[in-house]
Amino acid sequence: MKKILLAAILYLVVFAGNLSAQQRTVTGTVISSSDNQPIPGANIQVKGTNIGTVTDIDGDFSIQVSDGNSTLIFTYIGYLTREVVVGNQEIIDVILNEDLKQLGEVIVVGYGEQDRKTLTSAISSVSAKDIENLPMPSPDQMMQGRAPGVLISANSGTPGGGMFVRIRGTTSINADNDPLYVVDGIPIVSGNLSAVGLGGSTANAMADINPADIESMEILKDASATAIYGARAANGVVLITTKRGKSQKAKVSIGAYHGVQSAWRKPELVDGSTFEMLRNEAAVNNGGQPIYANPEQAVSTNYSDFVFGDAPITNFDVSVTGGNDQVRYLASASDFNQDGIVAPSSFGRRTGRLNLDAFVSDKLKIGTSILYSRNIRNRVNNDDNIAGALGGTHFFPSNLPPFQQDGSYTKFSIFENPIAVVNENDITMVTNRVLATVYGEYEFFPGLTLRSNFSVDYNNIKEDTYINTFLNAGAAVNGQATSIVSVYDNWIQENVLNYQTNFGAGHSLSVLLGTSLQQSTFERTTATGQQFPSNDFKRIASAAVQTSSSDGSIWGIASVFGRVNYSYQSKYLLTLNLRRDGSSRFGTANRWGTFPSAAVGWRISEEDFFNKGKFVSDLKVRSSYGVTGNQNGINDFQSRGLWAGGANYAITPGTEPSQLANPDLRWERTAQFNIGVDVAMFNERVNVTFDYYNKQTSDLLLAVPIPRSSGFTNIFQNFGEMENKGFEFSISGSPIVKQDFTWDINFNIAQNRNNIKTLAQSIPVYNRDIIRMEEGIPMYSFWMHNQLGVDPETGDPIWETKDPNRPFDPNIDRFIVGDAWPDFFGGLTNTFRYKNFDAMIFFQFSYGNDQLFWNRFFQEHGGTRNTNFLASQLDRWQQPGDMTMVPRMTNANYAANLRPSRFVEDGSYLRLKNMSIGYTLSPSFASKLGMTSARVYISGQNILTFTNYSGLDPEVNSTAGTATTQGVDFYAMPQPRVFMGGFNITF
Repeated sequence: MKKILLAAILYLVVFAGNLSAQQRTVTGTVISSSDNQPIPGANIQVKGTNIGTVTDIDGDFSIQVSDGNSTLIFTYIGYLTREVVVGNQEIIDVILNEDLKQLGEVIVVGYGEQDRKTLTSAISSVSAKDIENLPMPSPDQMMQGRAPGVLISANSGTPGGGMFVRIRGTTSINADNDPLYVVDGIPIVSGNLSAVGLGGSTANAMADINPADIESMEILKDASATAIYGARAANGVVLITTKRGKSQKAKVSIGAYHGVQSAWRKPELVDGSTFEMLRNEAAVNNGGQPIYANPEQAVSTNYSDFVFGDAPITNFDVSVTGGNDQVRYLASASDFNQDGIVAPSSFGRRTGRLNLDAFVSDKLKIGTSILYSRNIRNRVNNDDNIAGALGGTHFFPSNLPPFQQDGSYTKFSIFENPIAVVNENDITMVTNRVLATVYGEYEFFPGLTLRSNFSVDYNNIKEDTYINTFLNAGAAVNGQATSIVSVYDNWIQENVLNYQTNFGAGHSLSVLLGTSLQQSTFERTTATGQQFPSNDFKRIASAAVQTSSSDGSIWGIASVFGRVNYSYQSKYLLTLNLRRDGSSRFGTANRWGTFPSAAVGWRISEEDFFNKGKFVSDLKVRSSYGVTGNQNGINDFQSRGLWAGGANYAITPGTEPSQLANPDLRWERTAQFNIGVDVAMFNERVNVTFDYYNKQTSDLLLAVPIPRSSGFTNIFQNFGEMENKGFEFSISGSPIVKQDFTWDINFNIAQNRNNIKTLAQSIPVYNRDIIRMEEGIPMYSFWMHNQLGVDPETGDPIWETKDPNRPFDPNIDRFIVGDAWPDFFGGLTNTFRYKNFDAMIFFQFSYGNDQLFWNRFFQEHGGTRNTNFLASQLDRWQQPGDMTMVPRMTNANYAANLRPSRFVEDGSYLRLKNMSIGYTLSPSFASKLGMTSARVYISGQNILTFTNYSGLDPEVNSTAGTATTQGVDFYAMPQPRVFMGGFNITF
């Protein structure tokens, strides 16, 4: 018996030892592929057993497995299940991919949220996931090419410069046509707020916002989506939602990048010897003698080398987020700096943000969002300005040295030495901006809530300019200084009552009612000084001649609005919107405007007769019609008769009428019809959206000519109609979803056709009337003398005439030769993830748009000017039989009163806009470094551009300061090519 007991004990000891040797502990971390953050509460189970565990708040887990043949199953709601064989691994870090079918995407709409599946509106979304790997200086740049129907291009490559943004075309002739931007519920001041005239150079107010703070951007396009914003929504609405705190332990995130910018293309100008040779040729062709005896010995200066240079771009941002069931918070700070590739332009931004939500009780929630942004811009005369550095680079003859023997700058005619512009420029703009909201939200009972908020958007802008005596403009007045202080103070108070309920068998109803009061004030003080004792004294107090002025304005809007959403079994959908706005800008008879909209939707895939399968898992058709308004085309007191001081007689002060009254002015109105289809296929791995729209704008606010006997040349009236219609198509999907490899793709393409239907009279605009607005043609149409070619026998240009039986008449024979609207535009994004590596490639394209390369008018000519030439002048006619579009060199200025059409070029392009490659450290390795997660990356912007356009950048528009011009490249600073490296880490 003792032997049996001893044997049994020995067997148990040996067996237990072997069992202990086989069992072991596996640890690791589970993170999300969308943001590289840990997933708390994820389930881990040993396959075929009841052994399991969940991740802690840091996403970490620990589990016992029997041997290396065990398989771990990782699951979490909203993510695809993943299985991993243990093998000989002791640490297993797992990345879970989102399950698009389970997520049920929620879209931010005006004053609320809505499930995308039951959405009846045309809305495009750009999420934090889409833009997290895009180091961009402003939010509007991050939307470029990513939302169908949204045409975005850079006005120039100036740091902090403005963007051209059009949602479904242009709806107004006199207004700015920019969309309404709403940040965390605040309709903000946008556009160019600079008061200093620098040609077409503008300052982008959207650059005040730190892109790293953004959670999502929704672009509202049809009337069903925008009508809730009524009078300000004719140009579309962009909703920007910033990140907020979550119920989690405090998390610190740090991001930084540093890069180098360079010009991807520089002006191609002739050298000094070629310049003198061309001037001699012109003189000889005109029957004279050569001007220069020895062109081959000429001085040659490439002014581009002095003006263009590599420039740094850096960014650092940090955020802290966390909270519990009572309080949730997010605090962030950032420091961004970008120098321009044309000195001394630069843009620096410092931001601080606090988003706070507090749950006072089960029914009451309060909170705030506060942004402080301080920006400093060093600006330079470029973009639509011959006095800038780029203008001087083109005009200054290359046979002139940049400096004289005494070290002074070389002078030439009325044009600025470009090196002097770069070295002596002194134009600064300092902006201090506060965006702040406080709110309270009370739930009376489940389904009924009231939210009340008060918001401010305060801008204080100080612009200082000193033009010293080294520059022509300063030398003429012995130095000139200007100081301008502008204050934009905008506040809005809103109350929104929201009721949601489900009743009966599948009925769902949501009702929203709201009120809004908004007031905007503007004040500006300007001081100017001339005749300074020295360039060392730049304050206006030092000037011998001093002047000052001030002005200001105020306007307000009062509104009531409502929305009803109804659905039956999530199958039949109805949305009704109504907003009524009253604006102080109009007379009492037409102060109020009513803006309704209605939309219906039908989810065919929910019908019993629809055979839902893998190929089509969701199918919805929707349609909407509604009216929105616009008041941006007039000043704050346009409907009233105004008087101005300064009409003095002898020594007696006096006033005079400055504006005729028109109490009948009313809102511009845009009626829009939309029909769309949304399709989800292959278990929602592929999503397709198609929309067709037709926008009809009436009652355009225009300055209509009146008889001069009135004492005025025009009066503002409602007269004119415009049309925009087009389509939008997008497809997104995940062709490959494997455990270690995913491939996501997104493609969009759109077309917009613009047409002016009614206009009081044709309106020529811009320099030398090269753009024309008239009935039957689109906005941004080029009105030129159509050059058919060059006579191969004489070398003189051949012009088209309206009557072939008479000679060419430059006063009559002008034609519309193209327009700046693209036939198609869009973008293509491919995102790849392989284990811990990720890569993103984004192409942006525009096809069929014309671009006016206006530099050629001045630098490709008949030789009458002694300014420099573009290299394209070498393609000139030289002898009988030459076939070319560039006429012969001559002293006769054939182009002085002509607008040759050959300067209108095809501006189509395909641009590798962004590309990035990143690597995410494994959570186990990151934890050894004291971090929760870490990613490093390299990135590039504007890497490659494929275009036939001969200018510096097919995308720029140098006339950004006006609403009536687009597609004009006139000494515009090109966008830089950027290469950078950076990291994102969390603790």
